[in-house]
Amino acid sequence: MRTTSHLAVVLALAVVPLSACGLSGDGDPSPTPGAPNPTLPATTPASTASPTPSGVAATLPADLRTRPPVAAAITDAAERAKVTPDEVVIAAWSPVTFSDGSLGCPKEGMSYTQAQVEGEVLLLRTGSSLFQYTAHTDGPFGYCATPTSDYTVGG
Repeated sequence: MRTTSHLAVVLALAVVPLSACGLSGDGDPSPTPGAPNPTLPATTPASTASPTPSGVAATLPADLRTRPPVAAAITDAAERAKVTPDEVVIAAWSPVTFSDGSLGCPKEGMSYTQAQVEGEVLLLRTGSSLFQYTAHTDGPFGYCATPTSDYTVGG
């Protein structure tokens, strides 16, 4: 995996526990009993640094929360968690290179282009629930209930 920023390290570390956070295929963000409860560093919509597990600060783009695709994902996560959008925290974001057209969220029975696709991964948090969204670069984000780590961080 190649990383181009400290944020990429945060994203890479955050994706591993996300797969065990208990999101069900129907979009229910309720933790699965006995599943690990991942703890990610809190970030704010401004370009402030947040500590990573290794203690290195990562900075999100100052305008990230107000970008229309991100704002739409925040609204979606708020609806799924039954909270207000102000309660949704951007846990991590990074440009990535997906290994295929599934954008890291393959659906059974679907076929996808096998070419690499430049895109973005967005992790949103409400309380102890995590939501992963993926997109083509500058495209709309789609919620992924069963994400894979089939991409390279740092797109």
